[in-house]
Amino acid sequence: MSFTIKKLEPDNIELAKQLFLFFQTDDGVVNPVVPSDEYLKVLLLKDDFHVIVAMRDKAMIGGLTAYELPMYKEEIKEMFLYEIAVIPEHRGKGVGKALIESLKKIGIAKGMKEMYVGTNTSNQAAMKLYHATGGKLETATEWFVYKLS
Repeated sequence: MSFTIKKLEPDNIELAKQLFLFFQTDDGVVNPVVPSDEYLKVLLLKDDFHVIVAMRDKAMIGGLTAYELPMYKEEIKEMFLYEIAVIPEHRGKGVGKALIESLKKIGIAKGMKEMYVGTNTSNQAAMKLYHATGGKLETATEWFVYKLS
């Protein structure tokens, strides 16, 4: 299967909306929401926020979002892969791997030393993908989530 990888820019608001809605529906969100066009344009203008999509025949078949996080122990940034998903009928065909490899190239080009992503250990598909793309499981780390509203 052939597809292309594209990093979204401010004029790709409709693709960003499509991806963000897909993330939510794929997660089972009943009433998904998408920010305004103005807000999305500001996000897509940021040099430290990345939205990358996989396209096949002008259709979005997957994508990811990631943030660059400035560190304080060194004058560096690290990449945080925030969310990734592939449309079900295109899973297992290398789309997720290509998306992650594209993000890794951005991090390397910017001189980053690390990229990380979190997942539930019961999400076997994600665990397999992250292992296959060079991720190393750090079992000593647990994430705590605080609901602030």
